[in-house]
Amino acid sequence: MKSLLSIAATAALFIFASCGEQAGPAETNANDTAAETNKTGNLENLTDGTYTVDQASSTVSWKGSKITGSEHVGLVNVHKGYINVIDKGIANGFVAVDMNTMVCTDEEMDDDTKGNLIGHLQSDDFFGVEQFPYARLEMEGIKVKGDVAMGYGKIFIREIGQPISFPVQVSSENNNIVVDATVTVDRSKHDVKFRSGSFPDLFPDLGDNLINDEIELEVHILASL
Repeated sequence: MKSLLSIAATAALFIFASCGEQAGPAETNANDTAAETNKTGNLENLTDGTYTVDQASSTVSWKGSKITGSEHVGLVNVHKGYINVIDKGIANGFVAVDMNTMVCTDEEMDDDTKGNLIGHLQSDDFFGVEQFPYARLEMEGIKVKGDVAMGYGKIFIREIGQPISFPVQVSSENNNIVVDATVTVDRSKHDVKFRSGSFPDLFPDLGDNLINDEIELEVHILASL
C-alpha cells in the first residue's frame, strides 16, 4: 500500500491514536457515572433502559496519514451496539463496526486505487479482516473534568483490547440518544505493524515511507429504545 489508513468504527466499530489518552480506573458505581454524565447534555427527558444503536443513522469515519503529511480518509459501517441509560445518564455502551465495509473516500483517487488501498488495509499487513471481521468499542462510562466530558473504556482491534479515553458529547433528540466522539487509536498497540515506527527491527530506515500509528475516528451514534 502506498499510504495508510485511521478504524474502524469503529471499524468500525468500528469503526475507529497514540491510543489517545489512556483511561483511568473504571468507576464501579453506575449511579455515580450516570450523575456525572448528566453534565454532558440535556438527558432529563430520557427513559432509563437499553437503547439500541441505529446502524443506518450512525456513522464512523476514519483518517490515517504518513509522516510526510499525506493522508487517506474513509468510512466503515456500524454493525451493532447499545447504550444503557441509568438515572437519566449513560452508564455504559457498546458499538461494533464491520471491517468488511471499509471504503476510501479520497477525492483525488480513482476507484481502482481506492480498491487496492482497501484491499491492503483489510489484509494481514493491517487489520486481518478475514480473521477479525469486527472491531468494537466498549464504553464503561463518562467522566466530566471541568467542562470536558470524557468517555472511557476499551477498544478492540484484531481482538486485542486496549484502554482508551476520548472527548464525547451526549444529547437527546426525540427520545433518542445522540453520541458524538473523536477517538484516536494507536494501531501499533493492536499488532498492526506495517511500516510502523514502533517496530524498528521489522521496518528499519522507513524514511518518508513511515505510516503514522495514529488512526483518527469521528463517531456519530444514534440509539433508541
